[in-house]
Amino acid sequence: MRFWVDKNLHMGNTTTNRAEYAHARLKKYLSSSIGDLSTNMKSVHDMLELQHTTIHASFQTSIIMLEHRFKEKVLWSRLIRNISREALHHLVVEYNKALEIGTDKSKCGCLSLITYGLPCACMIALKIKNGSALRLDEIHTHWKRLRFEYEDDPKLHKADISILPEWDILQVYF
Repeated sequence: MRFWVDKNLHMGNTTTNRAEYAHARLKKYLSSSIGDLSTNMKSVHDMLELQHTTIHASFQTSIIMLEHRFKEKVLWSRLIRNISREALHHLVVEYNKALEIGTDKSKCGCLSLITYGLPCACMIALKIKNGSALRLDEIHTHWKRLRFEYEDDPKLHKADISILPEWDILQVYF
């Protein structure tokens, strides 16, 4: 069951933020602003490799590590090792808010639901009141991706990728 509207979902980022962040990281990895294509491609490749490794490590941490505050708590029982640690941290903020405001939707504002696709404080307060656990279908799929697709399905990892058509276009253009 989905409770959020996907068009408002932005996981705490705007397109501008992402573009600016990516641009700043790229400038950091490029040795100079006047490099040739092959030198710059090596830098971009190194940056992407490091980013891939960092993301993979965060996935593994989410699967393996369990913080003490989540142990033996009914509310979190279905989510542990199934969603990212970042999502759990967002949910803790909403949990603390739920303890203060209860199930009052007017005080909640449901921003976590709209922005992150995660249960908001009033939903968590209702779960606490009923003594039930948060369910995985109440969490947006963004937070449940703890593997790269090709790790699960070798057919998705294509080894026969070619850039020759693009290279031909570049040669004609330049």
